[in-house]
Amino acid sequence: MIRKIVIYFGQKKNPLFTINDNVSNGILWPFLFNKFIALFRGIFLMIRSGNSNFIFVGRNVSILGKQQFKYGKAVQIGNDVQINAFGKKGLFINDHSWIGGNTYLKVSFSFNDLGDFIRIGKHVGIGEFAHLGGAGGLTIDDDCIIGPYFSCHPENHSFDEHDKLIRLQSVSRKGIHINRNCWIGAKVTILDGVIIGENCVIAAGAVITKSMPANAVIGGVPAKVIRFRDSVDSIPPSLKLVG
Repeated sequence: MIRKIVIYFGQKKNPLFTINDNVSNGILWPFLFNKFIALFRGIFLMIRSGNSNFIFVGRNVSILGKQQFKYGKAVQIGNDVQINAFGKKGLFINDHSWIGGNTYLKVSFSFNDLGDFIRIGKHVGIGEFAHLGGAGGLTIDDDCIIGPYFSCHPENHSFDEHDKLIRLQSVSRKGIHINRNCWIGAKVTILDGVIIGENCVIAAGAVITKSMPANAVIGGVPAKVIRFRDSVDSIPPSLKLVG
């Protein structure tokens, strides 16, 4: 019975989900119990926010700006996650998305210069220890899977005034947009102004400083297109990248 329950709910997110024969009921029972406790925590958030969608909330989750935190169905938030949703357009996590533990989601970093927004699509999985800012706007479209230690920084500091502290100089904001169905490896960093085309694969440790075309395999510091997914050959040197 317990296996059927887990499979039923697992297939809500992934129609191909099943349970390996080596997974015993002794593993499944604690898993279900922890999910029940996370759902119980989520009920308090549902009541406070007036949102009727079920949400699973881990231990030690902090949410600042609850009025601007919106979420879809069956969202999961891991342990020790900090969310700052206050900003111009707030923060939205869509249906069946998962936020790994020890992650920071911050639309705004100060009260005097509010950030724009963070929007996370459906069926997005973000690994542990991510750091996502929304100062200039961050969009992650549906069906993206993202490894741990991911960071997005949609803001840049000016530093041209040599007689003035950098921290007191102005900032620029263009925003970051990651299109649907991307696989982003561990410890990837994406900087302000970058657009990632759909269906991309980004190698672990890459630092993305400029926009990338769709269907690309990307890697390096700074990152570049290694090849396209429909080709085993390296791209020709003359190919111009987007951005």
